[in-house]
Parts: sequence; structure tokens; C-alpha cells
Amino acid sequence: MANRLDFFLGRSEGATLLRDAERSLRIERILRKSLPKAISAYCSAGRLVDGKLVVYADNGAVASKLRQISSSLLEKLRKDAPEIGSIRISVRVNPETRLEKKPKQGMGKKGVESFRELSDSLEDSPLKSSIESLLDKLGKR
Repeated sequence: MANRLDFFLGRSEGATLLRDAERSLRIERILRKSLPKAISAYCSAGRLVDGKLVVYADNGAVASKLRQISSSLLEKLRKDAPEIGSIRISVRVNPETRLEKKPKQGMGKKGVESFRELSDSLEDSPLKSSIESLLDKLGKR
């Protein structure tokens, strides 16, 4: 197995792939070291193409903070990785967080009592019908 791996890595495509992977890991370490600790866990280095590094943020708030510190961040990155000429900040799309729904909160006892009192105080009208319908849906009538 090692011979096949050596053969693959010795070929130009394999050597390029290995070199790119090592560079990506090195840049990721440099980025983590250069970022404030409060946001470093929420960022990652993307591809470096033609001197432009893409930095991914987990959400808009982190991206905003990165934009605020982008010039000082670029200076820190250039010290250890002079091949980085500029950075672009992008929000990473994470479908799992998009689909996450918060549970609906029900109405409390006081709210239900208030609606019940209001309904009892009204004469027959569309408003009274709507309130009674709401109480029926809540199962509180």
C-alpha cells in the first residue's frame, strides 16, 4: 500500500494536492493564531487563490467583526504567510442551523384568562368569534 501511495504522491498531481493540503493547514493554523480568541472558533480559512484568502465566518455577527479587524488581521497573516495579499470574508452557509426551529411557546394562564374575560364581556361580534376560535385552538375554552 505504501508503494502505491508513494507512487501517487510522487506524481505531479499527487504532489500538488499534498502541497496544497499542507499549505491550507498551515494557513488555518496562522489564521487561528491571528484571530481574537472570542471569534476564532467561529471562523475558518478557505482557499487561497492568486493571493486572495477567503475567510469563512459561521454567522453575520462574526463576519461583521472580521470586517472591522480585517486590516490588522491581514497584517498579522502576512507576517507568517507572505503569499496572502488580501482577504475576503464570507458567511458560511450551514443548512443545519437554518432548519433549526425553535419550539413555539404557548399562552400562559393569565393570558388565557384575560382572553376569556374579554370574550365574556363582548356581545356577539366578529371579534368575539375570533377570540373564541383562538381559545378553542388553545383548548382553553
